[in-house]
Amino acid sequence: MEDTLIKELSQLNRNEKIILVEALWDSIAADSDTLSVPEHHQKIIEQRLETIDDDKANGKHWDEIRKKYL
Repeated sequence: MEDTLIKELSQLNRNEKIILVEALWDSIAADSDTLSVPEHHQKIIEQRLETIDDDKANGKHWDEIRKKYL
C-alpha cells in the first residue's frame, strides 16, 4: 500500500502537493489533543517572547528586532 500511495503522490503537481500538505497539517492541528509541545521548546518560546516584549518596551525599531531573531 505504501509504495502505491507514494507512486500516486509523486504524480501530483507542485500545487496539488501543497494543497495536500496543507490539508494534512490542518487535520493534525485540529486534533490538538494529540499534539504536545516538548517542555524545552516551550521554554525557548517563552524566553523569546520575553525578549521581544523587552525590546518593545525599550523602544527598539522592528528592523532591529527582526535582525536579532532572524
